[in-house]
Amino acid sequence: MGNYLSFDIGGTFIKYGIFDEKANEIFSDKVPTQKEPRKFLAQLIDIIKVQEKVYEINGVTISMGGFIDPKTGINTDFSVGENFRAYNLKEELNKSTGYRISVENDSNCAALAEMWKGSGVECKDICVITIGTGIGGAIINDGKLLRGRNFKAGEFGFMYVNSSNQTGKEVFEAATATSGLVRQVSSKLGRDIDGKYIFKNLDNCDVKKIYDRWLTKLAMVVGNVAVCFDPEKILIGGGISEEPIFINDLKKKVYSIYQHLEEYTAIEPCRLKNDAGKIGALLNFFMEYES
Repeated sequence: MGNYLSFDIGGTFIKYGIFDEKANEIFSDKVPTQKEPRKFLAQLIDIIKVQEKVYEINGVTISMGGFIDPKTGINTDFSVGENFRAYNLKEELNKSTGYRISVENDSNCAALAEMWKGSGVECKDICVITIGTGIGGAIINDGKLLRGRNFKAGEFGFMYVNSSNQTGKEVFEAATATSGLVRQVSSKLGRDIDGKYIFKNLDNCDVKKIYDRWLTKLAMVVGNVAVCFDPEKILIGGGISEEPIFINDLKKKVYSIYQHLEEYTAIEPCRLKNDAGKIGALLNFFMEYES
């Protein structure tokens, strides 16, 4: 089947690599992401042109943020940078390079990667919940992505888990990601801290109280996702998933709230970490063009 150029495009860096058909990475690199749309498009074309001089490329595949229609390549997510949506990358890169191009949402790619080469191997039904700057996710049902009519399935960060009455007005609360936890603790302590500080200082009563409240809301998201989709596994991604204390605490909290889930829904960290986007994008290409 040959070699493939796979991109994982983030707001800060574009990571890319040359893969064979078995997802073995032959070459990898990263460059800062251009913010201006024309420069961004030119940047991707230049990377392709450089790599085709070294490798025989059979296709180009992209993982990136957004509500993306994989057939048309249109990105309708206005919460991402303009560079991500100003151009239809599927059309523009095909026109400029002649290669077959596939484009898919980054959380969806992470889920595909985990099913293929990661913690979801041999599973046909998994949900991935990514916890970072925000909360995202993806759903795989019977081995296929569940994208939704508007390509917004798996946006678990939009889920409300509590409400309160503040000065006569009802306010709805969503779970917050790692960045939200860090902000809350920093505000309480009166100084800036990071996530590592929190896990090293859970014996501090103020830190522990904020952490427990944050964890409960997140556990409700995990449990509600499990109840809705009945997956074999829920996989937790994002940098915080590498913290064993967090994974153990999350499991305990979920299973204490949703006691029946422990019998049939596993909760595990994602395995592929920074390579998930590129590997999942590769599988998405195969599913679109070579299945």
